[in-house]
Amino acid sequence: VGYEAGGQLTNAVRNRPFSILLFDEIEKAHPTILDKFLQILEDGRMTDGQGQTVYFSECIIIFTSNLGIYTRDARGERHLNVTMDMTYEDVAKRVRRAIEDYFKLELGRPEILNRIGENIVVFDFIRPDVAERILAAQVKKIVRFLREDKEIALTLSDKAQAKLREAALCNLANGGRGIGNIVESHLINPLSRFLFDHDLYERACVEVQDIDASTTPVSLIAEARPMDEQAAEEG
Repeated sequence: VGYEAGGQLTNAVRNRPFSILLFDEIEKAHPTILDKFLQILEDGRMTDGQGQTVYFSECIIIFTSNLGIYTRDARGERHLNVTMDMTYEDVAKRVRRAIEDYFKLELGRPEILNRIGENIVVFDFIRPDVAERILAAQVKKIVRFLREDKEIALTLSDKAQAKLREAALCNLANGGRGIGNIVESHLINPLSRFLFDHDLYERACVEVQDIDASTTPVSLIAEARPMDEQAAEEG
């Protein structure tokens, strides 16, 4: 059933040839999938089960991978290959070398690496300066959502921002997802409880004065007042 429908990938590219194709964690793909990528990367085309040729020449293909972050010793145990205290140049050099070893020695498929060529972008660790920008962007997104969707004006005092920044930057090992988890546990969840407890569903001004991380779950010290009162003061 469905044999005449064509392939999920080939159909998508046939319908939208100018596409970005993202394949996440490509190192976990089955070997037969890698064989298909060989054909795409070499000839820029693939033939589906109906014998129809689909061209990928107008596509941007992106593979993501965690290859190079860890290496295995002779006993098969994993060890960190790169750490945050290294410079980006050292990180990039070690990751590239580990990727080459994986395709040539462990996987035994150097031809795949040859097809990719020099088109390898090594991402750096999230350093504190970048982490602060990620944190600011996530907080800004929350403020914008509340303002546009609920007409709730949210502000954070300098003290609350400092507490949130300290919690988010104390451990960057989990990257951007870790920062998001801190924002959720230290701001989104306690703010949601505060709004619910005070029956604040729309048209209100809320100022987060402090964040108390000593409680479980984290709690906020905040003040709220109707939007009309704030508007009257500004007018």
